[in-house]
Amino acid sequence: MLHLFIFIRITMDLSNNLKNKLESLISFLKTKKILVAFSGGVDSSLLAFLSNKYAKETLLVTEKSVLYPDDEIKLTSEYAKKYGITHLIIERDPLKDENFRVNPKNRCYICKTGLYKDIIKIKEERNFDLILDGSNIDDLSDYRPGMQALKELNIITPYIDFKINKQEIREICKYFNLEVQSKPSMACFSSRIPYDQDINEEKLDMIREAEKFLRNSYNLNQLRVRLHEGKLARIELMPEDIMKVMTNENIKKIKTKFKQLGFCYITIDLEGFRSGSLNEVLTLNEED
Repeated sequence: MLHLFIFIRITMDLSNNLKNKLESLISFLKTKKILVAFSGGVDSSLLAFLSNKYAKETLLVTEKSVLYPDDEIKLTSEYAKKYGITHLIIERDPLKDENFRVNPKNRCYICKTGLYKDIIKIKEERNFDLILDGSNIDDLSDYRPGMQALKELNIITPYIDFKINKQEIREICKYFNLEVQSKPSMACFSSRIPYDQDINEEKLDMIREAEKFLRNSYNLNQLRVRLHEGKLARIELMPEDIMKVMTNENIKKIKTKFKQLGFCYITIDLEGFRSGSLNEVLTLNEED
């Protein structure tokens, strides 16, 4: 009766197209023992919720490393506890991998391969059926070398399989009244460092603390601090936040804080925040 009630609500509250996609995803989850790679973002949070609700058994696995804020790890634990989902946090140090540290263009492939090999061991040890990743259909429009790792390791991407995009994921989250529905997108700190520039703990710490300062000081939801050669900070803010933050007083505070963190030059990107902006240079190189 519960599933029937859910489907009736889906018919009422979602478009027919999205209702059909969601019903297909729910049917896919049933009877299976599911392991979800759980970052705490919108995509993986919805997968975690649906799997816990409809799958035979669900285990969430979260990676803790220097690439992610500690606050995000805490939020994954709180989310799992709220919905009563079994949750495992594993620690990895991607900086031990020289191939990752030199930051090649397929950096994400290297990182994803290492992470999912660890998760596969857990799957085999605990006899789970599938590992799910929260990549969605929109991710196919950007340069995402990590997708190749998912294919090679047979990691399931249900949002892609059922052609569900980011906006639809947020709509489904809203339907189920999940608080993560409006959570901004998040990427690991290594994505703030241009390709072929070494990744090290000092750089990651500078980025982490700079973003934390901006977010907490000015109540910002979405931003990036990109770290370029010469310790140049390129701050990406949402367009509506640029003028709000860039007052004379705030500029002085930001300059002082960023200098303390080790930045030599501090700039504002006039194009504002955009995911994957460091991939823009790849397009320019192709055009050349």
